[in-house]
Amino acid sequence: MPVAGDLNLELGKLLDQYDQKRRAVEERRQQVKTDEDNFLKGFADLRTNVVKPVFEAIGVILKERGHDFNISEDEYAGEPGGKTTEAAVSIRVMPAGMEMSSHDDAQFPSLSFSTRNYNKTVCIRGSNALPQSGGPASPRGDYQLAQIDKDLVKAELLKLIAGMVNR
Repeated sequence: MPVAGDLNLELGKLLDQYDQKRRAVEERRQQVKTDEDNFLKGFADLRTNVVKPVFEAIGVILKERGHDFNISEDEYAGEPGGKTTEAAVSIRVMPAGMEMSSHDDAQFPSLSFSTRNYNKTVCIRGSNALPQSGGPASPRGDYQLAQIDKDLVKAELLKLIAGMVNR
């Protein structure tokens, strides 16, 4: 009987350690999920309350001057196999006098704010490419959610338009 008692005591200690490690892993997993959800909600709020209103305001000015624009939004999506689509909001400017065809779609000047969910930052990417100019998209940097405000969005839009004008 003492052997069974000792074995039960030792096995109990090991199983307690195992349960403790398993709980810690589950708590970390839950914290990662909570952090991810909070980040994506924060980006959605930023997109709705900061970025998109500035995009819409500049769009009104562009339209008044004979240009066109469109705003697109993407939601974050994770797929089986690890492929993800980052959440984003983008504006594309179609300068007055430029013919638009379906194959030119992605080549107009654009500015996008998209999540980098793996490190909880927002990437700002701009492209001053005009159709047939072949200009590449250039990253403008990664920012924390709290760093992005209406002034930063305006400044990035002005850079985009300046790049378009100064071609």
